[in-house]
Amino acid sequence: MEISMKRLSFFLFLFFLWMTVRAQMLRSSGLVLYGGKNTVNYQMASPGKGLPPFDLANSRLRSDFTLGAGYRWRLNRPDTSWLFDLSLSARYGRYSYGFRYLSSDVHTTYVGGEGIRNLWSASFAGSVGRYLFRGLNLSVGVEPTFYFYDKSFFDLPVFARLAYDFRFMEVAVQYKWGMTRKFNMSPFLCNRLSGWECSVYIPLSRRK
Repeated sequence: MEISMKRLSFFLFLFFLWMTVRAQMLRSSGLVLYGGKNTVNYQMASPGKGLPPFDLANSRLRSDFTLGAGYRWRLNRPDTSWLFDLSLSARYGRYSYGFRYLSSDVHTTYVGGEGIRNLWSASFAGSVGRYLFRGLNLSVGVEPTFYFYDKSFFDLPVFARLAYDFRFMEVAVQYKWGMTRKFNMSPFLCNRLSGWECSVYIPLSRRK
């Protein structure tokens, strides 16, 4: 009972702290739309028993595209050029793959494989940035992400974002670097997901 009360008190403290910060610093909140394409850094597993080596030149795992949407809260005191963003997002990525085998016997052909894989994710991002000139701003942040696949996995990518705030919307380009290699899709193992992404932030509410 005592532990439960401590937990309740802790969450109430966080809630009131968030409400206080929100009341003083929240400048806008709204919808974020994403679109981009990842690069996949991967390693290939050893072929099964009785099979020749993989033909690395003709084997691939690549991202076709990534789409997503989310909601962002922007915190910014009017007397400073610093800004802080918090956002919740969901994304869908499509990946295509294909692999071939090398054969030293011209009379023997080993069949490889190819196909498409879908990868869904949910993330919470936090970033700190600064306005450089008028609406031009630069931010860096981290985006803890949970991926849903045959075997779900967690990643902690970091990102840098360059954006321009037009007031009625903000257009940005960012590069995100995956920190883990937990995405495994045989025979492609230890895959790191990184890449470029464009986004549009559309404020639905704004304080002057």
